[in-house]
Amino acid sequence: MGLFVLLLVFQIVAMELILRRFVGHAAGASLHFLDRESLWSGLISLAVALPLAAWAASRVAGRLQRVVAFARRIAQGDLSARLEAPGGDELAAMESALNQTAERLGQSFAEIESRRHELATMLDSMQEAVVAITPEGQVRWSNAVMQKIAGTQIRTGRPLIHSVRDPELLACVRGALQDNEVRFGRSSSLAPGRIFEISAAPLPSGGAIAVLHDVTRVEAAEKSRRDFIANVSHELRTPLTSIQGYVETLVEEGAPNPETTREFLGIIQKNASRMGRLTEDLLALASVESPDYKLTPQPIKACALVHDAIESLGGIIADGELSLDSAGGPDVCVMADPDAMNQVFGNLIENAVKYGKSGKKILVGARQREEQVEFFVQDFGPGIASEHLERIFERFYRVDKARSRESGGTGLGLAIVKHIVEAHGGVAWVESELGSGAIFNFTLPLAPSKQHAEEHPSVAAATAHPA
Repeated sequence: MGLFVLLLVFQIVAMELILRRFVGHAAGASLHFLDRESLWSGLISLAVALPLAAWAASRVAGRLQRVVAFARRIAQGDLSARLEAPGGDELAAMESALNQTAERLGQSFAEIESRRHELATMLDSMQEAVVAITPEGQVRWSNAVMQKIAGTQIRTGRPLIHSVRDPELLACVRGALQDNEVRFGRSSSLAPGRIFEISAAPLPSGGAIAVLHDVTRVEAAEKSRRDFIANVSHELRTPLTSIQGYVETLVEEGAPNPETTREFLGIIQKNASRMGRLTEDLLALASVESPDYKLTPQPIKACALVHDAIESLGGIIADGELSLDSAGGPDVCVMADPDAMNQVFGNLIENAVKYGKSGKKILVGARQREEQVEFFVQDFGPGIASEHLERIFERFYRVDKARSRESGGTGLGLAIVKHIVEAHGGVAWVESELGSGAIFNFTLPLAPSKQHAEEHPSVAAATAHPA
């Protein structure tokens, strides 16, 4: 605006000087009149041009100010800002180009944000714990699993050493940050009772990322497998050693005494029977633990299950000092596989016979509990100490190992019971106090009612005609 005014003033002054010089060399009043007219015309032109120039300059300045404001909003992260481009001049073309640039930036940032959310969701859904660390050792990000393990102590921006006290994890992260190498470790103190395999790797942009894989179940399964093999070997070694010893004695004696021979053969037969029972229980346990284990559940009255158990398993009681009595059961139907239930009741009653003889009586019954029926086998023997109750359904676990082997027990019967009951959708547990006997309980779900069968005919058909 100022430059434009200076140009106009310079033009008027130049014209005035030229005309005055021309007037000085020319004669006549007409030239003086022309000089005055030129001066006035210049002044009038200047008066008209100044407002027009001011209006045009203010309009251009306003549009430039809007461009500056637009640029500031974009710099502050407001990618929704847009410019109005009303005209078809050069500024309008520039404003349109800036709008297109802002729109593309918005699309790019939206796509980046969407991918970031997808990545965060994927990491949160992982079973592994993940934590990212800045080059300064601060927590940059952690997924939901890591936050659950470390609790509220782990927060973004907080030093990892203040959030996690596990030395193995800190050592792996330190090695990845300082040496720029992938480090592996194993942690057993990050969470009580859990074991993690650690992998820490440097990030291309700086910092590191650590991944923690929970191997607690794998370790427990491996330990269970080792224990199972050791227990089976131990259980088989005892009768095999006995059989081998007595057979060698009979072979080495030239003319063994018939009574001695009969005694040795009886011991051999007893140990062979024990090995046979152990083999059968191992096969039964392998069957019920297999993913291919199938049941054929059908509606059976709870009182009928109790009655059939007493009728079919009464022969287990060899002497008349112990009685097997019924406590009755509700007249409702449960979903159960008859053969599997015979195996469950057989193991529980046999267990009660072995360890509850001093009680003189075994009681079998059932009672309804809301949507299920609770069955029980109760003996009145010496009972079980509280420290054994949680582990009594484990494989090969025995309260009294010496007494169990003398009675021919394999230590697998209760484990089989637990797996069969759980396959029916029930739960098995034991209640006992020393000197008050033991009650072994398990639950079975109720059979669908008539109304439920009408609403779900496919379920009713399956239960009425089991495979």
